[in-house]
Amino acid sequence: MPKLTVYFRDKEIGSFIFNEGKVRLGRDETNEILIDSLAIAPVHAVITLHNGVATIRALQDEFPIIVNGGKTKEAVLNENDMIALGKHHVLFNHSSSVDGPKPFDESIANDPPAPLLFGVEPELPNGNFQIMDGENIGKIIPIKKTMVQLGRPGQGIVIVTRKKEGYFVSTLENKGSLTVNGEPIANRIVKLSNNDILGINDKSLQFFLS
Repeated sequence: MPKLTVYFRDKEIGSFIFNEGKVRLGRDETNEILIDSLAIAPVHAVITLHNGVATIRALQDEFPIIVNGGKTKEAVLNENDMIALGKHHVLFNHSSSVDGPKPFDESIANDPPAPLLFGVEPELPNGNFQIMDGENIGKIIPIKKTMVQLGRPGQGIVIVTRKKEGYFVSTLENKGSLTVNGEPIANRIVKLSNNDILGINDKSLQFFLS
């Protein structure tokens, strides 16, 4: 069944499972998913679940939705897509259970391997960034959460997402110079490989697995 998990500033604030039909998101109490924020419209967006296909549609032009870093009016949702609504984020995936989220370090049965809530396999190596310049040169930034934001508001922000296939980077606020190995991220979703260089304006961070 489709599951929607809501985050604010990387902290999970709610998780919801739905059958087919319409799911409204907004700050009005009549919505199936209530997000209490002035950056959210009273009825901000609607997700339609039909025959196993989920589609999200923005309902107000002045209140856009951003899916995987790209602004859109309507989009088909795929597993582990990240939706930005104001300062909140909603992770879309599927779950056969109504149980709450499991931490990444929870033991996993070996036979058969049980999938984690966020699609992170136990064998996935830990991802890290090392700052390559500036006063914090050499500092290690471990990726311990499903979603990590890097950058500064007004200057450009990227989101690094941990999925079962690996680590992916996309833009949340596409300003300034946001690159991977010198190539602009723009509206792409870029899978990170060992030793890739993430550029955020004048800062360089090297990605590595441990």
